[in-house]
Amino acid sequence: MKSIALIGTVTCIAFTPALLAAQQSGATGSSSTSASTSANASTTAKANASADASVTIPASYSAEASAKIRAAFDRAREKEVPSDQMKQRMAEGQAKGASDVAVASSVEKSEARLEASQSAFVKAGRSHPQSDEVTNGAQAMERGATEAQLVGVIRGAAPGASVAAALNALAQSAGAPGAAGAAVGANVGAAAGATGAAAAGAVTGSVTGVLGVPPKKP
Repeated sequence: MKSIALIGTVTCIAFTPALLAAQQSGATGSSSTSASTSANASTTAKANASADASVTIPASYSAEASAKIRAAFDRAREKEVPSDQMKQRMAEGQAKGASDVAVASSVEKSEARLEASQSAFVKAGRSHPQSDEVTNGAQAMERGATEAQLVGVIRGAAPGASVAAALNALAQSAGAPGAAGAAVGANVGAAAGATGAAAAGAVTGSVTGVLGVPPKKP
């Protein structure tokens, strides 16, 4: 019995260092994971802070306009849409001497189009579009393209291929087909009218000639 008890004691002593080592290893792994997560969160926070710092709102803007602009950039960050186009609209407004109300409205509309562009990618089956793709899609919408057109272009691209160029082309031609169609329609109508008048004149001349009655002067 003493031998059995001694063996059990030795076994417990042998396992104790191994258990301690395992516990220490687990604690170290947990600490590493926690440190990594904290580092990622810190990096993201710094990136967001940097983005906020790059948005400079003129001191002359009213509190209301400034609040709207900041809220728009906050939404863009929350929705993870690129804000370069919004900054561009701000710069354009300032360069043109637009009012703070007009600039704030332009920034808000730009943010809304960026969200709509991102939504089109999700509907088309691409949940993680590139920044330039979202921006070009928003620009196409600004020029008159619809969400359905964006979805069609995105779905028509090869899997994994960038559609930035295709969306840029859509932005360049947005609204042009309708205008071109109207122009063509007007030209066809005018040509048809001229042709019809000429045909009517020919028929009148033929009839009067057969009846022996000279045609009336216009």
